Amino acid sequence: MEGEIQGINELSKHEKSKASGIEDLAYGSLAGMMGKFVEYPFDTVKVRLQTSESRVFSGTMDCLAQTWRNEGFGGFYRGLTSPLVGAMAENALAFYAYNRLQSVIRAVAKTPADAELSLPQLFVSGGLSGALCAFVISPVELVKCKLQVENVQEYGAPSSSSSSSSLSSSTSKVRFTGPLSVVSHLLRTQGVTGIYKGITPTIARETLGVGCWFGTYELVCRQLLLLDRHTDGPLRKKSKSDLGAGSIILAGGCAGVVYNIASYPIDVVKSFIQTADVRQTASARSATHGERPGILGTIRTVYSRGGVPAFYRGLGITLVRAFPANAAMFMTYEYLCRLSMELRKS
Repeated sequence: MEGEIQGINELSKHEKSKASGIEDLAYGSLAGMMGKFVEYPFDTVKVRLQTSESRVFSGTMDCLAQTWRNEGFGGFYRGLTSPLVGAMAENALAFYAYNRLQSVIRAVAKTPADAELSLPQLFVSGGLSGALCAFVISPVELVKCKLQVENVQEYGAPSSSSSSSSLSSSTSKVRFTGPLSVVSHLLRTQGVTGIYKGITPTIARETLGVGCWFGTYELVCRQLLLLDRHTDGPLRKKSKSDLGAGSIILAGGCAGVVYNIASYPIDVVKSFIQTADVRQTASARSATHGERPGILGTIRTVYSRGGVPAFYRGLGITLVRAFPANAAMFMTYEYLCRLSMELRKS
């Protein structure tokens, strides 16, 4: 009985040193907002490279140049509203679920409250939180991808007046004015299920990706702590709260890079499925009788566009934005947690 009481007390102390559920939600949402502002222009280029044929863009720099020339600075932030709200909700849920699931895993594995969870346990906790996040982020990314890709179909079009009439007829489809316009169109034409188009690859991507995201972050933090202990003595640093800004930036940036490398091919398939109706011409849509592309069919289509490299088209610009965006997210979250702890002490 005394052992159980002692265990409860240890667990209570352990929980008090961590952010509360409300703090996880608040700080996670602010971290998501910060990261989204940093990464969104790069994400627009990524999605356009993923879903466009090679004749439209010759590469990353060509996509940047054409977007600037055709749409200006605002083109890089087209459709931002929906993913900004989604990023806040996703990261709030990700940090909340990740920390709560650790408590569940700790209880199931009967891990002492003062002992660290293993990296595989943290990966599982991150993967499960990612699966939950998929149901929040999938509709948001569906709206985002449609808005990001919609204008691209006009980039490779001939500029002559004779071709303009054929262009308007071949692209005689709904023109979206914003996120609400996309949602309204989907509900009207496909019902509620249309909002979750691409949910299966999104779940797969988030389960693998978020597991790697948190797992890599924890791994790098632990390695940096070990390095500091060897440098400054065994009792110098004990937890992530002792790591400086440079260490958090490194760990967060590495987490973002690994997330994208691990999940990128799945993300390409997801984006392809979610933008199929926007990319197709009227004749192509009539030929397919409005059928939604399946996962295997989409994989074959992507492969036919360039083999295995087609699944990594746009990865370069993605990794460029992954490091600073994810570093910003973890920095925001960690330092808000530290500020909260200092305020509680005072």
